[in-house]
Amino acid sequence: MRPILFIIPTLPQGAFMPLAVVVAIIAIAAAGFLMARSREQSPVDTLLLPLGIGAAAEVLLWMWTRHSLSLHSYGLLLVIGFFAATWSAAREAKRRGYDPNLILDMALPMLIVTVIACRVLYVMLAHNQFPSFWEMLRVWDGGLSFYGAFIGGPLVFAYFAWSRKINVLVLSDLVTPSVFLGYAFGRIGCLLNGCCYGRVCALPWAVQFPTEGNPSVLTPPSHPTQLYSALIALGLFFLMQRAKVSKRFTQFAGQLSLLFITLYLLERSFVEIFRLGATAEVMFPGIPWLSQAQFASALILVAVAIVWKVLSAQASRNANLQTAEIDHKNAVSRTS
Repeated sequence: MRPILFIIPTLPQGAFMPLAVVVAIIAIAAAGFLMARSREQSPVDTLLLPLGIGAAAEVLLWMWTRHSLSLHSYGLLLVIGFFAATWSAAREAKRRGYDPNLILDMALPMLIVTVIACRVLYVMLAHNQFPSFWEMLRVWDGGLSFYGAFIGGPLVFAYFAWSRKINVLVLSDLVTPSVFLGYAFGRIGCLLNGCCYGRVCALPWAVQFPTEGNPSVLTPPSHPTQLYSALIALGLFFLMQRAKVSKRFTQFAGQLSLLFITLYLLERSFVEIFRLGATAEVMFPGIPWLSQAQFASALILVAVAIVWKVLSAQASRNANLQTAEIDHKNAVSRTS
């Protein structure tokens, strides 16, 4: 395990103000440049990316003057996965005739909102792990519940779909085929961080991890469930690349998104089998084989099945109406 790659010494406090001014100038200049080039987009969407990055840089500088900064493998892999998924989604948008900037403009708000939602949900489910409010904020130490993305993601999709006048389900279908790529990188980050490991096993590839709550003590050889998730996610990413060009899974807007949710829930439920008794919480005391994540997955899968059925039936009705309308026009043209 290597949760910390390296440590950057504390920045002298006298250097904060000059560097903060430089960052502000760069952010404002970048915002002005984008405003001049993107006249068709709303000012809010155009300014969000450069000013958001500038604000994050200012906060990072302030933290740097207070204490040293550690580059955590989990945070680094999370960022790499985010940019890899964004790059893949931008390529998909271009393939389908949309402006790739739509994905790039949405990327930063999506990252911020989903990380916050995933962290809040994780803290709610595992609040005993955080003795202080500061510990709750230390996202770079690991600890995100991906189910939070089902809350934060739709909010960002809804706003950008409304602001760009695009169907929210179409926008979601542009992005979701690429999410498994980012998820795979995130799980590798979990492996390096030593979190989310599985129960004890005697397999040749078993790994010892720092025990949760007592990192100085190693676990017995255990399932590297983070690696299981990463490999499965990579396979599901390529599966989604096939599905996005298949007529079977592009019959109605939102079908790819529902397929993604279904595959993720099945993957998570499968991996939870190896995490029970280690880093997966049991849902009910009398049912030791059912984890919280598996229970949530079952409920969401029922909802996905219902939505899939409704949207599929609606698409069939629309197709029948279009066919009937075409037949009617052909009949009228023949009689005339």
